[in-house]
Amino acid sequence: MRSRLLLSLAGLSALALVLHTALARAGVPAATLLTLMVVVASAAGVTWILLRPIRQAVHSAEHLTHGELPPRLPETVSGEVGDLYRALNRLAEAHKLRLKELGTEKIEIETLLQEMGEGVLDLSPDGTVVRANARLRSLIGASEAIEGRAIAAILRNPQLVDFLSPSQVPAEGHKGEFEVFGHTVLVTARRLPAGGVVAVFSDLSELRRLDRVRTEFVANASHELKTPLTAIRGFAETLQDTSIPHSDRERFAGRIVEHTERMTAMIEDLLTLGRLEEPGLALQRQAVPVEPLAERILDGFAERAAAAAVSLAVDVEPPGLEVLANPEGLHQVLENLVDNAIRHAGAETIRVRARGLSSGGAELSVRDDGQGIPAAHLERIFERFYRVDASRSRSTGGTGLGLSIVKHWVDAMGGRVWAESVLGQGTTVCVLLPPGAA
Repeated sequence: MRSRLLLSLAGLSALALVLHTALARAGVPAATLLTLMVVVASAAGVTWILLRPIRQAVHSAEHLTHGELPPRLPETVSGEVGDLYRALNRLAEAHKLRLKELGTEKIEIETLLQEMGEGVLDLSPDGTVVRANARLRSLIGASEAIEGRAIAAILRNPQLVDFLSPSQVPAEGHKGEFEVFGHTVLVTARRLPAGGVVAVFSDLSELRRLDRVRTEFVANASHELKTPLTAIRGFAETLQDTSIPHSDRERFAGRIVEHTERMTAMIEDLLTLGRLEEPGLALQRQAVPVEPLAERILDGFAERAAAAAVSLAVDVEPPGLEVLANPEGLHQVLENLVDNAIRHAGAETIRVRARGLSSGGAELSVRDDGQGIPAAHLERIFERFYRVDASRSRSTGGTGLGLSIVKHWVDAMGGRVWAESVLGQGTTVCVLLPPGAA
């Protein structure tokens, strides 16, 4: 580049000298001015030619500064310009590689954000949503993108909006628990260097529900165990009095045995539930004939049914129907449903039905024609110790765990259980066992 510039200057000087001498000898008026004009025009042309590579380099650099990839410059040019072109080409290649890496990182980050189990919210300094992942939109009930909207108009919770305000978020961040559209969420907010806020929403609803269930379970179990223990202690203390007649002593001893058996049954049911809730429980399944199993179970309840003036019946379609199930589990399911119906239904007839489905599964049901269950209780009757009529249920001697055991067995076998009832017309508890999973 330097050599070209020197040659151009020398050439222009020689041109000026020759032209001026020729014009002067020819007697051309204003020879000096005319020579100057020619030289300036020639210099402009030479300058344009010499600066063309520089302009190409500048154009390429401008592309790079805007994050764009410029056209590749020719590397066959010699000298300083060639060195500049080659340097810009290497810079463009490095820029292209970096853009590719950034694009890959952006895709990975976006995928990570969208697949996270927690909601992620990115706010600008003025409280506008910059980014929100799918989980966050699910928590706040948004069916479409919320980017670009003010967070105050989305959450409609002044306390939470104030909590997320950049001016309220300390440098070390803070945490808080809020109710957001029916969800209990733990919100962790931290300020960003640019002045915005990033917040993570962790849904605690299921944990709070489990805490509530656990608390209710402990309270109910304690109450259910305390009742027979109190009775046993009372009868035992009474038996310490040697003046009690022998007939009364036998009666009190019988009541102790009765309450002990009730506690034993409750503990056995709790152990069954604990076993069914073990992680990774693997049940052995085999073809189980339904009709013989149902008849054996009903035979075991024949005496109690007769005492309660309840008739028992089995209806299986087609005859010889078999279901793929865990034998112990299916036995406990039917046994608990029949036992529950006899204890609580106040029915005249209890019918066990089974029918094969075209899909290969089966539907089992236990129906009574008793007093029925209010609709408000139907979804909760499978909870532990849940009683529609607590005083009447305890008088029947049940543990309050039978239907919960039914649900756990059915869930473990891949099925589904539900109850249908109309007050004054009876109750039907249905069990659906799918093909190959039941």
